[in-house]
Amino acid sequence: MVYSNQQQNRYSIDNIIGQLPQSCYYHQCSCPATQVDPLSNVHFISKENRRHQRIPPPLSTNTIPINSPARSKRGTLSSPPSNQNLTTAATRYATTRFPFPPYITRFKSNQVTLNHFNEDIVHHFKNNHQINIEILNCRSSKVKCNNDEIDFLLYLKDSVSFASLYDQTIWPLKLAGNDYTFPSWPSIPPQLSLILKTVNVQIDLEDFTNEVKALVPDVKNVIRMKNKFGNNIHMIKLELVSPLARQDLIDAKKLIVNYISYEVTEFLASVTVLICSKCSGIGHFRKQCTEQNETCKTCAQTFAHLKNHHCTMDPLCKHCNGNHLSNSMKCPIIKTFRAELTKKILNTNVRSSSTADNNNNNNNNNNTNNHINNKYIYNPQNFPPLPTTQSTLNNSVMLKLDELMTKMSEVKEHLSNLTSKHEKYEQFMIEKTQNDERVNQQIELLLLNDQDLKKDLLQLKLLIERRDNLFMKLLFPMFEDLFSHIAALNQDKRGNTLDADLK
Repeated sequence: MVYSNQQQNRYSIDNIIGQLPQSCYYHQCSCPATQVDPLSNVHFISKENRRHQRIPPPLSTNTIPINSPARSKRGTLSSPPSNQNLTTAATRYATTRFPFPPYITRFKSNQVTLNHFNEDIVHHFKNNHQINIEILNCRSSKVKCNNDEIDFLLYLKDSVSFASLYDQTIWPLKLAGNDYTFPSWPSIPPQLSLILKTVNVQIDLEDFTNEVKALVPDVKNVIRMKNKFGNNIHMIKLELVSPLARQDLIDAKKLIVNYISYEVTEFLASVTVLICSKCSGIGHFRKQCTEQNETCKTCAQTFAHLKNHHCTMDPLCKHCNGNHLSNSMKCPIIKTFRAELTKKILNTNVRSSSTADNNNNNNNNNNTNNHINNKYIYNPQNFPPLPTTQSTLNNSVMLKLDELMTKMSEVKEHLSNLTSKHEKYEQFMIEKTQNDERVNQQIELLLLNDQDLKKDLLQLKLLIERRDNLFMKLLFPMFEDLFSHIAALNQDKRGNTLDADLK
């Protein structure tokens, strides 16, 4: 069946606001009107007396078919939405959670009260550090505690309070008169994070981190962002511990590191996904669950009572049959649902903010014209043009920058090799100098030994000469005289030898 352009546009609009009888387009009636909640996609019937106005077709240049898939930023068709419905519960759960992760303190005694705990924290930081702590909520929990232990979860109201408490060294030694511990430490929230764009993926992240922390001492962590395939992208996340430093970077809109200017933008985290604790389904609470049996989040088996279930402890996802828990954020089904939910929330916020001003400006004119004529007056401002696709980063300038960074990394690698060789040569020269010093010391020692040996030889020569003089000049003449006297005594008066043996 062929429709005109006006009929096709009216049919598309009727699918959004509810299809009305033909008589209700120009006349006031009390017929029930079917309408749609844009957040929950739930149809409901309104029986109020109202003046229905026909909405004329928008300009053909600003329209696309309602049922056509939306284009992604890269110009290709986006992936189809998750099978799970984007319900009102999932949307409100994602937008009404606490803005900051809690500080968890564990006490060994359950006698500590929440009021005493809150007053002690506020009093300590106000009197000792002149910091006003804004507490949003505080509750107790015993889920992960043993025996008499109790955990206090402290939710803060603003980023200043959260950043002030992030330094563990300024916490008191005792709270409410009792010792306490931190079973875990909260991660830095998106309100204290930033994004650096167009950061080359081939740079040394450790050196880049040191340079960034030297420029901005309040930077706690530098994290390389990844896409859904786990590959590095041209974005780096900065986690700070000071709201003032973060605001200064946002106002400056850039950060110069190693003579390269990087664009600074705010970090927008993904929304929190609502997962049922009974069936591990997506998008509803446990009280809204229609399943009869409970589902184990580990092995994905269903049982009437999980207390009687002996889990195999082999992870199996209920949604994609992967080797992870059913409520894990690594699940591709949950990732797709989170992406669609994020798009929905962002689109809802943009539409509500853009149409609010237009409705207020045109409200008086529309009321006047409705009294004169019952027909709707078309205003192009009520139908803003669709956002244009963003240009990709892979342009000629980025390619040249990547090539330049690649060559710089090669030069840096070559310089590092030269530096390592130079260090090895210096080490060799140092060792050679040390060996030469040891050889010189040994030569000096040998020379000293030679001198000592010469001295000993000289003394021995003098001693030998003394002994020679003693024998030659004293003993030998004395023995000659003695032998001559004995020979004289061995003769008689006639000169004959008395004892022949003695001769």
